[in-house]
Amino acid sequence: MMRRLSPAGSALAIGALLMLVRPANAAEGPKPGLWKIITHVTREGATAPPDSHTSCVTADQMKDPGQSIMPQPASPEEKCTRTQYEWTGRKLSWQIECSGQMNMKGGGKINFDTPEHYSGEITSAGSVNGHDFNSTIALDGQRVGDCPSK
Repeated sequence: MMRRLSPAGSALAIGALLMLVRPANAAEGPKPGLWKIITHVTREGATAPPDSHTSCVTADQMKDPGQSIMPQPASPEEKCTRTQYEWTGRKLSWQIECSGQMNMKGGGKINFDTPEHYSGEITSAGSVNGHDFNSTIALDGQRVGDCPSK
């Protein structure tokens, strides 16, 4: 069963994936391993307390950042299109537009200042079922070690 994320949740999920990917040609891209991600979400001008989680990312998951920034539609009627994408090996930026049940425009900028740290911001605005939303998510990621063995 597929769970539908809120617009901010969708942006957060997209952002989390973006933070942890590396194209094959980026020698100094982010390292695989266990990453701690701290988020600061602002919705409609109100800032929520910071949230953090860890995510284990393998080298295979870092091969294609372009695939990672596309949200998975919750229904066949929902369509998302990447309208801009740039990866320089240290900086990632993108724009995306979604239509259907969720009409949204958003994007982000991520700066990998080292292979083990990044900071960035994701913005989104639109409407879901006739309810407008506007959110900004500030991100800070730090590699904290190797993934735990199974």
